[in-house]
Amino acid sequence: MCVPTNPFPQTDFLFLKSLFMKLILLLPAAGLLFSGAISLDKMSHSPSVSPEKTIETPAPQMWTKNAALYKGETLKLHFKTPHPQYLGVVDPDGRFFYVVFPKENGSGKLKPYVSSERFEKMKSLKINTSTFKADPYTHGVLENKPVFTKSGTYRFVLGENLHVDDTNAVTILKVKYTHSARPLPNTDIAALD
Repeated sequence: MCVPTNPFPQTDFLFLKSLFMKLILLLPAAGLLFSGAISLDKMSHSPSVSPEKTIETPAPQMWTKNAALYKGETLKLHFKTPHPQYLGVVDPDGRFFYVVFPKENGSGKLKPYVSSERFEKMKSLKINTSTFKADPYTHGVLENKPVFTKSGTYRFVLGENLHVDDTNAVTILKVKYTHSARPLPNTDIAALD
């Protein structure tokens, strides 16, 4: 008796391996579906009313009265004291600059705009958009660079640690900046005939 031989013996193995992998993926999905069906059965069919929770919004630690600026204008940041010791800014391209940090952490010509020790007690900080430079936090750059170099939204970040993923750990203030002089108001007076 002649038994035909499989010319591709690996195909049986590949088929079984594929089937095994599908089974491994199917079991957790089936378990989730089953547990969901069980919990649906235990749910109450009448709507529940929970008391309204009052969420207290903390007072902002940093704010400004002029969140739209033009080239050459001065940004005045206000702070609730005491406040964290670090201040940074992120430009429209996502580049981070350290503005305030401990003086002893400076290196080369990198200097804080204001030292952390002095900054923690300050109630406000003025920044001129034309002359403002800060630490670009870039490897190999050892001098402060201009910050306001293009139009867009700049985000000022205040906190004890500015490199966190949790935005609740820092205060963020957005400022819209236009990299040109503020347009003059229209003073045309209509001629009366």
